[in-house]
Amino acid sequence: MGSHLDADPTQAVDGLVRAIRDLTSDPNYKLVADVFSEFLYVKEQNNKLSSSHQVVLEEYRKFRNELEAQKEELLKEKQELEGLVQEKVQEILQMQAARARLESDLEDTQKLIERERSAAAQAVENIKKEYAELQAAKTLVEQEKKLGEELAAAAAAKAAEEIAALTQANNKLMEIQASHDSVVKSLKGHIADLQSAKKTLEQIKADNELEIARLAESKLNLEKIKARNDVEIEGLKAKVSDLYTSKTSLEQIKMDNEAKIATLKERVESLEQVKKNLERELEAAQKEIASLKDTIAHKNNEIESLQESLRAAEEQITSLQQTVDEKNAEIEDLHAKLKAEGERANKAEEHGRDLQIQLEETTQNLQTTSEKLRELEQYRILLQDEPDDTYVTILDKIWTTIVTLVESTFRPDIDEAILADPSCWTNLRNSPYLKHATQLQIPLPQSNSPAAKGMRISAVLSVLSRAMHKHLFRPVYLLDDDDENLVRFLRALEDEDPEREAHIRATLLAAMPERQLEQGARRVKTVVREVSWLVQHLLSALQFEAFCAGLEAACKLACEQWMRIQVANMKIEPYFGPPYDDFDWQVLELPEFAEAADRDPGMPHTRADTDEAAIDDRLDEADRAASAATGSQLFNDSAIEAQEEMLDGEIDPDEILLVVWPSMCAVENGELMSITQGLVISKEQARPALEEQRARSRMISRPGSRRARTMSMPGHSRASSPRGRPYAGGTHPSSEAVTVDDR
Repeated sequence: MGSHLDADPTQAVDGLVRAIRDLTSDPNYKLVADVFSEFLYVKEQNNKLSSSHQVVLEEYRKFRNELEAQKEELLKEKQELEGLVQEKVQEILQMQAARARLESDLEDTQKLIERERSAAAQAVENIKKEYAELQAAKTLVEQEKKLGEELAAAAAAKAAEEIAALTQANNKLMEIQASHDSVVKSLKGHIADLQSAKKTLEQIKADNELEIARLAESKLNLEKIKARNDVEIEGLKAKVSDLYTSKTSLEQIKMDNEAKIATLKERVESLEQVKKNLERELEAAQKEIASLKDTIAHKNNEIESLQESLRAAEEQITSLQQTVDEKNAEIEDLHAKLKAEGERANKAEEHGRDLQIQLEETTQNLQTTSEKLRELEQYRILLQDEPDDTYVTILDKIWTTIVTLVESTFRPDIDEAILADPSCWTNLRNSPYLKHATQLQIPLPQSNSPAAKGMRISAVLSVLSRAMHKHLFRPVYLLDDDDENLVRFLRALEDEDPEREAHIRATLLAAMPERQLEQGARRVKTVVREVSWLVQHLLSALQFEAFCAGLEAACKLACEQWMRIQVANMKIEPYFGPPYDDFDWQVLELPEFAEAADRDPGMPHTRADTDEAAIDDRLDEADRAASAATGSQLFNDSAIEAQEEMLDGEIDPDEILLVVWPSMCAVENGELMSITQGLVISKEQARPALEEQRARSRMISRPGSRRARTMSMPGHSRASSPRGRPYAGGTHPSSEAVTVDDR
C-alpha cells in the first residue's frame, strides 16, 4: 500500500499556523485552554483517587476470593470425602444385604433340599408300605380264595353226604313200604286161613292187633320221621340252593378278586415304575444337592471375599474419617482466618466509604467538567460512520455525471476549421494536468476518427478529474487554493495519530461553515474556469455554453457529494499514481476504442522522425522484454488477444498510459486502501491514435526526418485487482453497467 511522504517541518508549521489562525483569534480560545487544563487536573486527581481505591478494593477482593476459593475447595473436598464415605457405607450395606440374601437363599435351598429329601424318603416308605399292603392283601385274597374253595368243597361234601343219607332213608322207607304192601297182600291171602283159624287166630288177632297197633305206632313214627325227613330235605334243598347261591357269589367274588388282583398287579407295576422314577429323581436330586453344595461353597468363598472387602472398606472409612476430621480442623482454622480477614475487610470498607465520598466529590467535579466539555463539543462536528457502499455510490454518481457530460460534448464531430488549426489544440495539449499525468505525450489526432474521439474524451476526463482533485477533492474548503500544506500536515498527522487527525478535521469543518460553503462555490467556479479554458477553442459557441453549464452543474453536484465524504469518519483520498502496482485499475472501455481497434487491427506500424518517434522509442524501451512481432499475422493475433483482455477490464500496471479517473482510497493507519477501481487508458488503446498521428505527420514533409520504425508490442499478461470496486459508469452509458463489488 502507498503511504504519505513526510512533509517539510517548516512548511507544515506554516500551514498549521495559517490553518488555526482564525481559530486562535477567537475570544473563547483562552477559556477553552483553561477548561482543558482544569479538566486534566481534575481527571488526574480522579485517576489517583480511583487507582488508590481500586488498589485497596482489589487487594481485599483478591484475598477474600482466595479465602473463599480455599473454603470452597475444602468444602468440596469434604463433600467428596463424605460422598466417598457414603458410597463406601452404601457398598457395605449392599454387601451386607447381598450376604443376607445369599444366606437366606442358602437356607431356603437347604430347607428345600431337606424337604425334597424327606418327601422322597416318605414317598419311598409309602411305596414300601403300599407294596407290603398289596402283598398282604394278595396273601389275604389267596387265603380267602383257598378258604372259600375249602368251604365250598366241605359244603358240597356235606350236601352230598346228606343227599346220600336222605336217599338211603328214602330207599329204606320204600323198602318198608314194599315190605308192608307185601305183608298186607300176604295177610289178605291168609284171611281165609285166618278166619278158619279164627279162633286160633283170634289170639293171633289180638296179637296181630297189638302188632298192628305197634306197627301203626311205628307208622306214625315213620310218618313223623318222613315229615321230619321232608323238612330236613327241604332245609337241605334250601341249603343246596343257598350253597349254589354262595357258590355263584363266591365265583363272583373270585372274579372280583381276580380283577382286583389284576388291578393290584397293574398298580404294583405302576408303583414299581413310580419307584424307578423316584429313584431317578432321587439320583437327580442327589446330583443337584451336590451342585448346590458346590454353589454353597462358591457363595461362601464370595461371602468371605466380601467380608474381606468389607473389612478393607471399614479400614478405608476409618482413614477417611480421620482425613475428614483433619479437614474440619483446617476449615475451623480457615474460619478463624476468615473472621480476621472479615475484620480487616470491614476496615477496608470503611476506608472505601471514605474513598467513595471523595469519589462523589470528584464525580461532581467531573460532571462540571463534562458540561464544559459538552460546550466545547459544539466547536466540532460529529463525523459519520456509514458503510463503504454509501461512499462508493456517491463517487459513482459523481463519475457518471462527469463521463456523461464529456462524452455527449466531445463525441460529435468537430468542425474541419478547428481540426485544421493547431492553435485550437494548444491549450489542451500543453495543459499541466496532462503533462504531469504521464511521462509520455498523449496522442491527440486532429480528426474525427474513432481513435481521435476516444483520446479527446480520455484527455478531457483526465484534465477534469485532476482539476477536481486539486480544488474539490480536499479535506476542507476553509483555505484558499493553496491548501497543499494543510493536506500534507493532515497526512503526516494521520500517520502518527489517526484519532487526532479526525478530531482536527472535525474541528476545522465546524469552525466556519459559511466560509466552507462559500469556498466550495468558489472552487466549483475555479474548476469550470480552468477546464473550459482548455477546451474553449475545440467547441462552437453553443457547444461551449452548454458544456460550461453542464460542467458547472456536475461540479456543484461533485462538491455537494464530496462534502458528505468530508464529514465521514473514514478519510477518502484520490490516488492517480504512479506507482500503480498496489492499487486497483480498470480499463475505460469507450466504444470509440473498440471501433478503432476493429477497423484495421493488422496495419503495420512505422516510425517517423518526429515527436511521435520519441514516444515510440520510450514505449520500445519499456516493453523491450516482450520483443517485437516478426510478421503481420503474429501482430494481428497479439493485437486481438490484447483487445480481448482489455475488454475483460483487467490490465497490467505496465500497460497503463493515462489515468482518466483516480482510484478512491480509504486512509487506514497511514496506508491507502482502494475502495474503487481507477479508470485508465492502456497503451494498446492509444496505438490507433498514435498510428493516425504518425500517418498525418508523414503527409507533411519535414527536414531531417528519420525512417519510420515498427512499434514494439508490449507483453500481453494482465493482472487483475480483486480488491477494488469498478464504477458503474466506467463503461459507455449505452453499454451494460459494471456492478460495484463488495469491499
